[in-house]
Amino acid sequence: MFVPAKVVTPENSTDVQSVMIAFKELNLPYLHHASMPGSPELYEFSPLGKIPVLVHRPNAIYAVRDRIVLFEPLAIARYIDEVFSSSSDPDGVHLFPVLPSSQERNYGEVALRRVEIDQISSFVAIHVKHAVVDRYVKPYFALRNNGASKEDIAVALSDARDAVEQILVLLERIITNTQAQLNLSNSEYMFGSITWADVFLFPILRDLSATKSGLLDGNQKENLPWLAGWLQRFSQRPSAAATLGSSFAGSV
Repeated sequence: MFVPAKVVTPENSTDVQSVMIAFKELNLPYLHHASMPGSPELYEFSPLGKIPVLVHRPNAIYAVRDRIVLFEPLAIARYIDEVFSSSSDPDGVHLFPVLPSSQERNYGEVALRRVEIDQISSFVAIHVKHAVVDRYVKPYFALRNNGASKEDIAVALSDARDAVEQILVLLERIITNTQAQLNLSNSEYMFGSITWADVFLFPILRDLSATKSGLLDGNQKENLPWLAGWLQRFSQRPSAAATLGSSFAGSV
């Protein structure tokens, strides 16, 4: 019997949205339990009291002794894809390519693709998230919710917006160079089909787009043509619609 996992987090975190999008894309059931960062309950699962947290009890939902607790997004991603997705349907959808036997001819190709997905996912989770979410999106919505005008927000976050543009231009270059190396140019998603790299990035850029920064639309679009088109495509997916209400973008 497949036992669903429990996701312990508030829903407006981009990391949480990524986990929920992944469950939707993989058609896997899960339970969501809201808990604020830094709460005593969260410290039970995460040494830093941070989110997201994944709790899985493989033998029974309410078992305690055999529970598996993961508190880093990349570890959660690997566990969902290689444990949940494989056990649910070994031949089904994966967000991380299944590594074939080392005797298979495509072993090296798939191994390289897995490494590249890990590399871009890490870059997004560390560098892109910090520049976009921590330095720009969260301050933007805090200022907006406190009544600041668009003009005042633009002045206050001018340097942060420049940093966002710089990191996204760099990300676009990394993606297109990686696609060229892997013969994936003109792909709709980073690695042809959707992977964890796409799933980690989407909530971040969706919230950025909601700020109307001009970086992914309008006269700046030519600076980020691949990312702008990618964001539009991903936004049409059912998994994106299912998680919109819990995002910053859903509050606009």
